[in-house]
Amino acid sequence: MPTPILTAKTRIALPESAALIKQAADYYKSHDCDVQGDDVATRISVSIGHIHLTSRTDGLDVEVGATTEVGVVQMKSAILSLLQGALPEANLDCRWKGAGKSNGKLPNFRELSVGAITDLSAHMRRVRLHGADLGAYDNDNMHIRLLIPPRGQSNPKWPTLAENGMPVWPSGKDTIEQRVYTIRNIDAKAGWVDIDFVMHGDNGPGSSFALHAQQGDLVAMTGPLGNALPDANWFLFAGDETALPAIGRYLNELPGHVTGQAVIEVGSAADVIEIATNSQIKVTWLFRDGQNGGDGIKNSLIQDAIRAIEVPKETHKVFCWAGVEQGDYKPIHTYWRKELGLARDDCTAMTFWRKSERG
Repeated sequence: MPTPILTAKTRIALPESAALIKQAADYYKSHDCDVQGDDVATRISVSIGHIHLTSRTDGLDVEVGATTEVGVVQMKSAILSLLQGALPEANLDCRWKGAGKSNGKLPNFRELSVGAITDLSAHMRRVRLHGADLGAYDNDNMHIRLLIPPRGQSNPKWPTLAENGMPVWPSGKDTIEQRVYTIRNIDAKAGWVDIDFVMHGDNGPGSSFALHAQQGDLVAMTGPLGNALPDANWFLFAGDETALPAIGRYLNELPGHVTGQAVIEVGSAADVIEIATNSQIKVTWLFRDGQNGGDGIKNSLIQDAIRAIEVPKETHKVFCWAGVEQGDYKPIHTYWRKELGLARDDCTAMTFWRKSERG
């Protein structure tokens, strides 16, 4: 029996709503989402649900849908953030009817405190975070949005959720940084999650937090994000250090009949971490050792490695996954979709970081 779709609707008094629909449609098309319709009415399908936009003479009708209440809240925030970016001066003071009612908190907001800290390799540190009521995170949606307060704050001012579905972020000395991370391990009953951080000095909120973390320090999380892997029997996983926690968890959880390959780019042999798996997936480590990656196919280890792998799409149910730097994202996505001819549901490429902004 299919999971029922929960929906919420609102009308926003926006001028030139047809132009805004086109901008939204173009944005989601650029991310390889299924977009159907025109500038008057468009339906956008994404991994966790849908957005339906309709232009009216007095504004824009918006419907969002997902299979969970949290998903509906996330979809509301996503489309409103996109509209705000397209028209910064717009008044988005709307009210929603239907699912995903706001309680003033971000979806599944949980405050966490630092526990054990373990160095896994030369540039990877695991931080165990303790909190209550973590059951909502014990599933296949393994990514979370980590909220990092200013260092030393014992009573952080956390973001809230406005009536229109938009997050309200503290500013000034209370500014909260947010980054997406993977729950590497979780024991909801015992009340902890493990998050692995790439350590690259004191020059990014995530790395800085992990570098200076002490037992009892507070952070928070909201989510979860992501989707379960499809029912494939051959997988290709590719990524650099930032994707290593996700690849590691996937390999931990895949069953023994699954075959495929995983290619992981790191700085040197000192960054290799042993990954346990029951699957038959072969893990290959790529070492930069001073090489420049991500500046085009001739200089990108991860792109070259992906192109060298034969994807057996004619004989297997395949799924290809990549978590990479922004410059590698589009070439990999284009290669899988356009050159190899993989279907949208057979591959996913994601940007995990940008060269100008490390986590």
